[in-house]
Amino acid sequence: MSDVRGDAVVTVAELKQQVKEFTESRNWGGGHRSKNLAMSIAIEAAELMEHFQWLENDDYAAEKLTEEKREQVRLEVADIAIYLLSFCNQQGIDLAKAVHDKYQINEKRFPVEEWVK
Repeated sequence: MSDVRGDAVVTVAELKQQVKEFTESRNWGGGHRSKNLAMSIAIEAAELMEHFQWLENDDYAAEKLTEEKREQVRLEVADIAIYLLSFCNQQGIDLAKAVHDKYQINEKRFPVEEWVK
């Protein structure tokens, strides 16, 4: 885990494998079922929202957050991503394909010409 590589080089498949290995090495399979993982995603998302709960619209821009707050937010995002990747592993979801397919649907639902005037 000391090999820190960023978004530009790490694949979703690598992240999913890392989550799978971490979970399996700790024998967490029994607790990491779809219902629990879905709930954990929502719980972590709520924890992320909590950081912005009482801020005014102009106060939540990344450059306005303290370094400590930005780190807390970054780690909440990581929690959400880890649970989401684990959920995808559990359900056999190809995340990249699901995102692609959803964009195809959204392209039809929200045509550019209706939003850009």
